Amino acid sequence: MPADERIRVSFRRVEVLRDADTFGSGEWYFIASVDGNPVPRTPEDRNERFDAYEHRPIPLLQPQWSMEIDVTGRDLNSNPVRVSFQVKDDDVTFDDDLGTVEFQLRRNVSQGNFRSFRTRNRYFILYWSAELSVQGGFGPHPPDSVFATREHSGSVSCTTVSGGSFMARMEICPVRPVPPDGPGTSLPPRPPLSPTAAAIAPERNDGPINVTPASPINIIPNPSAIPILTAAEANAQTAARIEFSYYHPGTLNFTDNDPRLEWSSVAISGGAVQFLGPARGRKVMVYGTAEGEVRLEVHFQGALFASYRALVLPVRQILYRANILNGPSAASQPRSTPDHVLDHIAIANRFLRQMAIELVPDNNNTVTHGATTTPHRGIFRIRVAAGVTRNIGVTGWPRATRLNYRQGVFNFAYIHSDRDGNLGAATDYPANGAGNSITDNGTPSTSWIIPSGIDPDGAAGTVTMNLIDDRQRNTATYPRLYAMYVTNANGDPAVPADQLTYAGTIAHELGHVLNLGHRVEGPDASTATGLVANGIFFDGLTTPPDENLMHWNNPTTLAQDFDIIQTRAVHRSPVVVP
Repeated sequence: MPADERIRVSFRRVEVLRDADTFGSGEWYFIASVDGNPVPRTPEDRNERFDAYEHRPIPLLQPQWSMEIDVTGRDLNSNPVRVSFQVKDDDVTFDDDLGTVEFQLRRNVSQGNFRSFRTRNRYFILYWSAELSVQGGFGPHPPDSVFATREHSGSVSCTTVSGGSFMARMEICPVRPVPPDGPGTSLPPRPPLSPTAAAIAPERNDGPINVTPASPINIIPNPSAIPILTAAEANAQTAARIEFSYYHPGTLNFTDNDPRLEWSSVAISGGAVQFLGPARGRKVMVYGTAEGEVRLEVHFQGALFASYRALVLPVRQILYRANILNGPSAASQPRSTPDHVLDHIAIANRFLRQMAIELVPDNNNTVTHGATTTPHRGIFRIRVAAGVTRNIGVTGWPRATRLNYRQGVFNFAYIHSDRDGNLGAATDYPANGAGNSITDNGTPSTSWIIPSGIDPDGAAGTVTMNLIDDRQRNTATYPRLYAMYVTNANGDPAVPADQLTYAGTIAHELGHVLNLGHRVEGPDASTATGLVANGIFFDGLTTPPDENLMHWNNPTTLAQDFDIIQTRAVHRSPVVVP
């Protein structure tokens, strides 16, 4: 909820010590103010007289004898709230002044539940209280409840109802799993913590995701693209999941639906989104309504706490044909069945959803090269010679990936093996519409490439990513052939862990077909770093170093991320249906 920095001062009762009259009781009246505002508000209430008997209390009705003061943005140390309470005795000739209580409420107005004050002079004792508002309400609050927040470079300055202060930070990292933090890592620097705060553990939500064929299509959080959906299409299984990855200190105990954290969207270049469900808490769901680019912002009780940038795109389809190439014996046959292929593609689609890309089976059952259909659309079997599917060459143009292809349809073959023991390889791909490189600029930067624009890091700059050139066999003979293969080296196609490997291989090699290079290229023992700094598949970027799905060989349990600049690129490929 918005910042609610109010203080309520309540004058609760006056205990009479001496009534100042020789005979009978006194007739007392009170002149009170909070921050210069008279209490009570109406002249009628302020003119009320009270019988004053020694050693008896005079109760003051609420809320007449209370005043709320909004101190949002106010430095109470230099500009305190001033409280004044004067007691007078109404007499026939002149009124006796029995004294004035004055107090200044500064930033250190501390309270466990609320703070009660007892102030006296020779005539009376005044009982009054100062209560702080938290989340829209006065009353008992735990001592570490946050009363006020202020934006600070890279964090938020928080003041608690107990008078303490600390710095808080929240991050929504676009890379999942999140790279390790600390000195020498790829993440932007964090503001230094005080020794006390450093001893408190942060709350994290940054591990890898276990993806299965049955997982919701939106299982990967913090995607680079928010899909455009109709209101009827948007639900908990289709909308984009945007979640915190880190906040400190963990004692803030934010919840998924926490009213202290409010989300909003800012259009950067024509993009628009709607929140599905409450726009608050540690996690939200959003779907796109207009193509472009947006920044989501999280405010902690009014102070900007974290931001997240994403593209807003329609989900674009890539039609596919998957051909299982069976040699004459088990020694030259892929292990995968049509059911396995369907599972592998289902998992791959959950990774591709980050880029608003979806593999969709070709609904045209026309076959060539002796292919036969299977119970699943887009999946075929072909009987081939052993040399077409086993230990095939890794250079030139394999026959395996052109069999049963249809123009403009992504064609990939399940084969037994290649000569180098690869998991798979892209063999045919066209030039990207963006050329040999693509740029992105915005805050935060794509994958938080430093300088990221995440305070206290420097302002984000323009990021340039290299794209791989086209690789096509005779286009007159094989027009619009886009192809790759997958091998048995991925493991047992029915085992969940190996299914993840198959899916990662499909998504990775499809990335090459869409002109994406390796996020980290290598190895090459001839270089000092062991990496080919300018290899033909190196995209020129090294962030994140391990978690991007286009890493040259990391397992899919670690490499699960596609980022904004990659998403920009794949939507320029002619393989993607407009």
